[in-house]
Amino acid sequence: MKVNILLSSNFFGDHCSYSFAFPILRSLNLIKDGGVKINFFYSYKKNIFDGDILIIDSRFSGKQESTIQFIENLKKNKTKELKIIFADTADNSGQIKTEFLPFVDTYWKGQILKNKDEYMKPHYGGRFFTDYYNKKNGIKDSNEQFSKPIKNKRLLKKIKVCWNMGLCDHGKYSHIKQKMFSIFKSRIFISNSNSASNNYDNRINNLSCRIGDKYDRETVQFQRKKIKTLIESHTDTFKIGRFKYLNEMQNSKCVISPFGWGELCPRDFETFLSGGILLKPNMSVFDTWPNWYVSKKDKDNTDFGTYLSFKWDFSDLEKILQSVTSKYTKFKHIAKQGQKTYMMYTKGESSKIIFAKRFLELIRN
Repeated sequence: MKVNILLSSNFFGDHCSYSFAFPILRSLNLIKDGGVKINFFYSYKKNIFDGDILIIDSRFSGKQESTIQFIENLKKNKTKELKIIFADTADNSGQIKTEFLPFVDTYWKGQILKNKDEYMKPHYGGRFFTDYYNKKNGIKDSNEQFSKPIKNKRLLKKIKVCWNMGLCDHGKYSHIKQKMFSIFKSRIFISNSNSASNNYDNRINNLSCRIGDKYDRETVQFQRKKIKTLIESHTDTFKIGRFKYLNEMQNSKCVISPFGWGELCPRDFETFLSGGILLKPNMSVFDTWPNWYVSKKDKDNTDFGTYLSFKWDFSDLEKILQSVTSKYTKFKHIAKQGQKTYMMYTKGESSKIIFAKRFLELIRN
């Protein structure tokens, strides 16, 4: 089977596109052993249609002068034998590009809403959580927009979960390797430098939450501004240099990682590597792979899983923080499980095998 992938060329300026391509490049040999030959394209060429499957990175299509013309070219050159997969590499679960959905065979996203019927509704701010804060808290954007609803229910079955940004490298020097790959396009820079901290006991900080809140969308920044206000007595939230930031995380019991433009955030995976407990807005309405966000309670009402979740209205955040900081030994197994899960999918040859199997299943189905 021959698979052509049309990618954005600016990987350094586009982390979402880089995160999508990273695990494919990392497991390329295993995918080839599975009978699939992959060719990467960084510009629109006629021979992108010479294959069994064409995968289009949404970040590539978004940089075209005319989306309508781009779609017309795809329609013109598509054969009955060629399958087209549109890979929406945005880090949020909303904003389905409905202009592509009718004619592509499959629409991939790294994370989607479990209830796909929600995509048939217009969401304020283009996201499920921005719509929530608009309706519950009356937050309005200066530049209002809504997601475009899908009108044909049958199209919902095309929307599939592929993989999320967590499979990318989030180690100490990951930003340097990303820049080098963007320049040289060499797989020598594609590796997980995931050196994890297994020091779960000697943590001098109760909490780390170094977050920005400067977004040009009020509904997006609302959650971060609210969290900053609620925890100002617990810790500083202003940004610091990357190495200081990572060192602080390794010495913190708990790390809060709110939503940004999307629900997933590199901070989630930096937290797993740091050995801290990830504290994040509830992720149960989303479907993603791998599922890093397992939150459960046992028969004694003890939390276990990979992260601690708090409600989107923040009503339980203060209580959770008090519990974690005062009874840390009772919760640190969550940090261990989160890190264990993360390393299973990102470290060693076995993690490459897991991804290759996932990729091959997706394209064959």
